[in-house]
Amino acid sequence: MSQFAAEIGTTQTQIHELAKRMLRYRWICYGMLLLTYIFVYFDRVAPAVVAPELMKEFGLTATSLGILSSMYFYPYAAMQIPSGILSDYLGPRFSVGTFFIIAAVGTALFGLAQSFGVIVFGRFLMGVGVAVVWIPCMRILANWFRPNEFSTLTGMMLTWGNAGAVLASAPLAFLVGLVGWRYSFFWLGAFMVILAILNFVILRNKPADKGYPTVSDIDGVQYYQQAGVKVSFKENLGKLFKMRNYWLIAVYAFMIYGTVMGFQGLWCIPYLQQIYGMPKQTAANVLMFWPIGMALGCLTAGWVSDRVLKSRRKTSLYGIVIYALTWLPVIIWPDSLPVNWFYAILFIMGFFCGAYVPNYAHIAEGQPHSFIATANGMVNIWYFVGGALFQAVMGLVLDGYGKVGDKFPVEAYRMSFVLCLIALVLGAIAMYFTTDTKVVTKDDA
Repeated sequence: MSQFAAEIGTTQTQIHELAKRMLRYRWICYGMLLLTYIFVYFDRVAPAVVAPELMKEFGLTATSLGILSSMYFYPYAAMQIPSGILSDYLGPRFSVGTFFIIAAVGTALFGLAQSFGVIVFGRFLMGVGVAVVWIPCMRILANWFRPNEFSTLTGMMLTWGNAGAVLASAPLAFLVGLVGWRYSFFWLGAFMVILAILNFVILRNKPADKGYPTVSDIDGVQYYQQAGVKVSFKENLGKLFKMRNYWLIAVYAFMIYGTVMGFQGLWCIPYLQQIYGMPKQTAANVLMFWPIGMALGCLTAGWVSDRVLKSRRKTSLYGIVIYALTWLPVIIWPDSLPVNWFYAILFIMGFFCGAYVPNYAHIAEGQPHSFIATANGMVNIWYFVGGALFQAVMGLVLDGYGKVGDKFPVEAYRMSFVLCLIALVLGAIAMYFTTDTKVVTKDDA
C-alpha cells in the first residue's frame, strides 16, 4: 500500500479508505454483470421451450431446427477472440454495453420474424451480442479480485446464468401461454436495451478508473504476472497454442458443453413430449430442474476447486465422470422410466455438468495479466462450437431414423444419448491428462 500511496501522493489513512471503497465497489460491478449474464443464458436455451411452435410455424425438420438453434453458438464461438481483445484493450464497460444492444435487437427480431431467414438472422445477432459478456466478466474478475476468488466467483456467475435458464423453462412456457412466443421475445429484447444502458452507467473496467488501489496493492502480493518486457498479442497467442493444457481443456470443453446444449438447450422437451407424452408446461417444469441443479453445481465446483480440493484438474475430472454416469438411465430405459424420476435425473445431470467451471481458472493461471481475458476467450470457443455441433448432429441422428407419425422413435433418441455418453468419456480422458495449476493466495506473500 505504501507504494500506491507514494504514487498518488496521499496519506495511509486516505489509502485505507480508498481500499474500503474499492472492496465495496467491485461487488457493484460484479453484480451488474450477474444481472446481465442471466439473459445470456435465457437466450441460449429458450428455443427448447418454443421448439414445437417453431417447427410448426416455419415447417422445420429436426435438422433445420438444430441449425436454427445452433445459429446462436457459431457467432458466439467466432466472437471469443474479438471479445478477449475488446476486454483486454478497450475494457469490459464498452464491450458489454455496446454488444448487449446487438443481442437485444436480435432477441426482438427473433420474435418479429415472419420467415425462416429472418429468424435465423435474429438468432445470429443474439449470439454475436451476448458473446461479449462472459469474457469481459473474466476481465473484471482479474482486475478487481484475487486469484483464489476466481473459481468461486466464476461459479457464482454461472449460477446466475442458470437462473436465466430456469426463466427460459417453466416461466417462459407460462408466458408463451399468456402472450405467445413472439411477444415474449420482443419484450425481452426491450428489457435487454435497458440493461445495456445500465452497464455503461455502472460498470468500471478497473480500480484505477475510480482512483482505487488494486487487490495486489491492498494485500501487498503481486497476484498476476506482469511482463517485464512487453510481449505482443501474437507471441502470447503462440505460447497459449503450445500449451498441452490448452488443447486438452479444449477437448473437454467441446464434449461436456456439447452434451449440455444438445439436450438441455434443444432436444429435452421434444423427447419428454414425444416419448412420455408430457404436455409442454409439464415438460418445461421438468426441464427447469436441470438449470437449478447446474446453478448449484457451478457454484459448488468453483468453491471446491478454490477451497476444498484446491485443484482445477481434479474438480473437473471427478465431475465429468459422475455426469457421464447420469446419462445411463435415459440410455438403458429411454421410454420406461417413471415420469417423476426425471425431476431428480435432470437435477443431478445439471449439478455435475457444472464441473467445467474451474477450466477458466485452469487456463488463466500462468497467463500474463493483460492476456487473461483473451486466453479464456480462446477456451470459450470450444464450448460453443461443441454446443452448436451437438444440437445439429443430434438433429441429424433423429432425422436419420425418421418420424413415426409425428414423433421420432425411441431408438432415435437413445442413439443420440449414446453419442453424448461417448463424447463425455473422451472429455474425461482429456482432462485426466492435463497438468494442474497452483492457486495463489495471500499466504504466498
